[in-house]
Formats: sequence, C-alpha cells, structure tokens
Amino acid sequence: MPAKRPSRAATLLQVLETGGYGVWLWLGLSLLLGLGPLGRSSTLVPLGLGAALVSIGLLPACLQVPGLSRWHGWQPRPGHHPTRSALVALASWLPVLAVAGLAQGSNGFWAIRLAGAMLMLCSLACLLLSAHDDRACLPAALQRATALLPAGRITTAAYTGSLWLWLAVLAQGEFAGHRGAYPWVMLLALALGLGLLESALWQSLREPETHTGEYAPGRGMLPARLVAAVLTYALPCAALLLGGVAGSLPAAALATPSCVLGQWLERQLYEATLAAAAGAKSL
Repeated sequence: MPAKRPSRAATLLQVLETGGYGVWLWLGLSLLLGLGPLGRSSTLVPLGLGAALVSIGLLPACLQVPGLSRWHGWQPRPGHHPTRSALVALASWLPVLAVAGLAQGSNGFWAIRLAGAMLMLCSLACLLLSAHDDRACLPAALQRATALLPAGRITTAAYTGSLWLWLAVLAQGEFAGHRGAYPWVMLLALALGLGLLESALWQSLREPETHTGEYAPGRGMLPARLVAAVLTYALPCAALLLGGVAGSLPAAALATPSCVLGQWLERQLYEATLAAAAGAKSL
C-alpha cells in the first residue's frame, strides 16, 4: 500500500528542512575547500540557520501534533525506535556541533575542514535517504518513473539552500563584492538545473507504463504548476538580476520566501499526482 500523502503543513516543513540541509551542504563544502566565512560569528549564523530549518519538524513531532507526529518516519515517543533515516538525521548533528566548537577566525585548521566534510556528507546522506524513503512506498513502475528524484532532491537543497545562505550573508553585511559574480552565476545555473530535473520527473510520469488509459498524470495542473514555476524560478532570478552583482538584502528577502512557497506548491502537486497514479495502478 502506498504511504499516506503528507499534509500541506508537513510538506512545508519538508521543504524548509531540505533548504536547511542545503545550507549545511554549502557551508560544509566551503569549509572543506578553505573558502568558509571568516570569523566565528560568520560561521555560526548560517550553521544556526540550517539547524533551525532542519529541526523545524522535530518539535511538532515530539508534541504529537496531528498530521505532524512523524519525523523521518519516526514517532519520537517511548516504545518507538528511530528509523534509519531518523538515525542519520540525528547523527548529522555531530559535525554541526564540531563545526560550532571549532569555528575560528580563518577556519583554515584541518580539524574544521574535516568537520565541514562530514557536515556535507551527512547532509547528502539525509537527502538521499529521504528520497529513498519516498520512493520505497511506490509501486515498481512509479519507482522507475521517480529514478531522478534523489538528484532532484539534492539539486533542490542546493538551490534553496544557496538562497537561504545568500540571505544570511547579506543580513550580516559581509558580502564580498569582488566575489559577487560567483554566487550570481551559480544561483542561475542551479535554477536552470532544477527546472530541467523537475520537467524530467513530470515527463517520466507520463510514460505509458506509469498510468492507465483512464488516468493522465498532471491533468488540469498546468496553471498551478506555472504559478509554482514563477515563485520558484522567475521571481528569485528576477530579484537576483535586479539586485545586481553586489547583492541586495531586499532582493534576497523576496527571493528566498518566494522560492520556498513555489517549492511547497510544486511538491504538493507532484505528491498528489504520485498518490493518484499509485491509486490507479492498484485498481
């Protein structure tokens, strides 16, 4: 039987969590390469932002909020053992604590580079396990149709995480003007890559082996998908271009929540289509 489709609130928390892992992914990579932010506070702010986004779904799960009582498939209460995905998510906090303890002025010490590498790898592992868990409850035909979901999940994290990181850096007033073109080009490239992956995922659902003649995946969803695309790509990229190479805090403050809303809507539509396709296959 396919898993129950997440509620809208649960989907929003999942989108925020994915962005948090994206922040950790970029921070860990920059520390590994010795390109991390200078100063202890410059490291702790994005690290704390990622921690807040990643753990945002754990509190309602601990409080047993209806519809939000599971975190990575685990109900955090006595008698319920953590799932593999939950264990990896909890283990990812170890390199977070290591980075927080080792952060210093230049961040060039080998130990913090190692901690950054572990932070990046743990973030990747959490994203891959999340995509694997989502695919595991689908019929075999839909598992083949969602083969690109892990790559899409990682690209989504990289794109939304870079927007969150951009916002955090600009909020601290530490944007390096002479390196401004690099994140500018990188964000546009990630937006293009994510758009292509999402199009490929939707196209895979239209293959003949994934649906019956009575059911056409995505039928009637084009207007909503266009809205999601505008929020995810058009507004953030326009804000990025209008903000200029030097960066603009108002532009980042517009682009980041717009992307979150767009990804929330896109994920809602895609999961609704998967649930309908799984139901059609079971008939």
